[in-house]
Amino acid sequence: MGEKAMKKIISIFLTAILATILTVNPVSAEGIEIGSYFQIGSYNGAPILWRYMADEYNGKLIVSDKAICFKTFAAGEDGYPSSRWGSDFWEESAIRKWLNSKAGAGEIEWPNGYTPSAKGVQFSGWSQDVKYPYADEAGFLNENNFSIQELSIIKTISQWQMLPENRIELAENGETRPYLSAYTFGSGRQPYTEHTNYIQELNEAYRGAMYRVSDTMFLLNETQIYDIWNKFGEAGSKIANTSMLGKEINNDYCCYWLISSAIDREGYGLSRYDAVTAINGKNEYVFAYTHPDELGIRPGFYLNEANLIIKSGSGTEEDPYIVDGAGQNGVAVFSNGEELSMDQKPVEENERLLVPARAVFESLGAEVEWDEEKEVVTATDGETEIVMQIDNAVMEKNKKGEEEEISLEAAPRIIGERTMVPLRAVSEAFSAKVDYIEELNRVVIDKQPAPSPDPNWCPPWYKRMFGCSK
Repeated sequence: MGEKAMKKIISIFLTAILATILTVNPVSAEGIEIGSYFQIGSYNGAPILWRYMADEYNGKLIVSDKAICFKTFAAGEDGYPSSRWGSDFWEESAIRKWLNSKAGAGEIEWPNGYTPSAKGVQFSGWSQDVKYPYADEAGFLNENNFSIQELSIIKTISQWQMLPENRIELAENGETRPYLSAYTFGSGRQPYTEHTNYIQELNEAYRGAMYRVSDTMFLLNETQIYDIWNKFGEAGSKIANTSMLGKEINNDYCCYWLISSAIDREGYGLSRYDAVTAINGKNEYVFAYTHPDELGIRPGFYLNEANLIIKSGSGTEEDPYIVDGAGQNGVAVFSNGEELSMDQKPVEENERLLVPARAVFESLGAEVEWDEEKEVVTATDGETEIVMQIDNAVMEKNKKGEEEEISLEAAPRIIGERTMVPLRAVSEAFSAKVDYIEELNRVVIDKQPAPSPDPNWCPPWYKRMFGCSK
């Protein structure tokens, strides 16, 4: 081989090595610092900038750096009574449906039979006479905004949400007192008095009755907002280029929605179907009508670190992390905020999902034993024990000495040398909440304990109005 040819081969070899070095992730998911910026997805053709804001039960909380658009919280009709405003309940809101949908334009099934059209809408807080209805928009998670790879780094999770008075029956944490957003600030103030509320006062808020709801994208709650304010000194939001509002107000702080129902300041009625909490300016906490008010949308999600691929960037606002994901292969199962790693793909039988026994049981905090001779799997968490036999459609459950036989629509099976068990049945046997998100082909299992409110919380104003007993 000639000298020239050898030099060429060496040059190619060195180029390949250099290219490999340059494409190595600059930082692992574990090394990402709070405050780091990410570029993930797009809206209205413009990239969305996100920021790592906090570490929570479900993992790394990622929040859009600015309000990406302006929309009503719910859809309503132009007339009385309360149906005019739509629902102030997050689970029934149009904005939740839009944020979590992959459906194409005109294909979203809106809750309560109302579409978020332009009728009666007003853009609150600004002088511009503009409207941003989204009845005919594609869902926020549609393929034009997020690739399959990008979606795989966004978890689908269950988290605890506060309940207003008219939803107390949904409480899962043993509380019967409602969340009272309008009354939890400054114990020296008189109730029903108009005043400015500040984010720093949210540490005084009573958490009350709560329940769990599963989402991929969500609006922030008061606890998250307070945490952000505590870390960064403010929780205000400016306006992103994705909003298409124009450069003249891009440097302004806007008003953006939170997730919780509010008490209406004008009527002073508890938990009416027309008011939701919001952040105004840099640090103010206010209330706004679900419809027709259009406020900023500043969504959040939890980062699926297991699928995260950092391609470039240093994590600054000027040089955000450019990322990709490993993608989703079949159904994804998220248990207590983490995607389950399974060496055998889930299998559907009789419309029931079978998953590897050890993976799901251990995610629920249960120990697993396998009797090969009898083909029996036993799982226990110290309080509950369940026993299942291969090809037997009856599960035995023993909880605190109370025995029960549960009929299964899909019996355990051995597939690919793995014991497969019905996901929903075994999860619910261990008191876990199970949701199936059809659009994303994802299952959410949640057994996380509810936040515990202070049992002694009862300031004078609350005692005077409601008493202190549950």
